[in-house]
Amino acid sequence: MTEPAGCASPKEQTINQDQFTLSLQTACLIQQNQLLKRQNAMLLEILDGMESVGDRLWRVERRLATQSVDLAGTRKRAAKKRRPAHEQSVARTRSDK
Repeated sequence: MTEPAGCASPKEQTINQDQFTLSLQTACLIQQNQLLKRQNAMLLEILDGMESVGDRLWRVERRLATQSVDLAGTRKRAAKKRRPAHEQSVARTRSDK
């Protein structure tokens, strides 16, 4: 018994529905994949920006740390220079009396 054109057997209808469902799922997966690729690219840009900010902060922190060490050394050297000058001036004033 042959079926009229345009009518499909239940088995063929099921196969057609399965193929349609599969093609829809494939299209959705392709779209999701594209969205995930865009998100990944955006996140990589953000990460690069964060790394460059982190590098800048690290350099600033090092600069500040070395400046404070240098300032402490400069203060000590200045104090050493002042002490003999102060002692000489005290000695002069005492000898003048």
